[in-house]
Amino acid sequence: MKTGIIGLPQVGKTSLFRILTKAHLSSAPSNPREAHIGVAKVPDERLDKLAALYNPEKLTHASVEYVDVGAIGQDSLKESSYVAHLRSVDALAHVVRAFEDDSIPHAGPIDPLRDIKNVEFDLMVSDLGQIEKRLERVEKDLKKMRSPELEKEFELLKKAKAQIEAERPLREMEMTPEDKKRFRGFMFLSEKPIFYVLNIGESTELGTELDEAVSQYKLTEIAARPNAAATAICGKVEAELAEMSDADILEFWNESIEARDAFMAERKPTLGNRRCNGI
Repeated sequence: MKTGIIGLPQVGKTSLFRILTKAHLSSAPSNPREAHIGVAKVPDERLDKLAALYNPEKLTHASVEYVDVGAIGQDSLKESSYVAHLRSVDALAHVVRAFEDDSIPHAGPIDPLRDIKNVEFDLMVSDLGQIEKRLERVEKDLKKMRSPELEKEFELLKKAKAQIEAERPLREMEMTPEDKKRFRGFMFLSEKPIFYVLNIGESTELGTELDEAVSQYKLTEIAARPNAAATAICGKVEAELAEMSDADILEFWNESIEARDAFMAERKPTLGNRRCNGI
């Protein structure tokens, strides 16, 4: 499986790429023609247990290839090499900024839902241009010689055009297996399954904020649409963990748990007094 990592400038795309692939990169691709490509193995305890039982000569875990491209936008989507990278992937991971940091510029207030809609619009505009060109070609071919296959493609393309003009991505369009087969060669961007990754900031309640981020930033509805999902990470913390050894990570989590337990022990008398006072 191949996944493209997309997003607006300075949202944490390359941090996510480093987290997933353990690659040592200092920055995002400097221009749309470049892309970072890395592979991550998918852990599978079941496979490891079977290997321990049967001791095979070779053990191959499933893997995912990640493609980290430059910042997305209408200009970059006009670059043939940029679009080629995205068309070749099976799914998209859209990293969305949900953290405050004065040192990292951002146009306007932090608004993940707005950013998602803007990027989705750019993907659909790219697809629309491709659809219109193909419709024009098929229409000319139909005038020369009609065939059932061309007629079906023409109708499907008109349906896709109407879908996008209604500002709905192609991944939400109902299609038969035959329709999907006809679409396969086009590799439309808004047809690809998408995974929204909210990148939130550090906090003392990070666990709770990660759990609540999707609903807090009003992504519940958009994540429930066909072929879409959402999650949240703290890219800064995860990137630091990705650079640590397994032993250091274990020590970090143990210290975090000890700190939490110590904090709760200190708070317990206060909480007890509040309960006694009926608060």
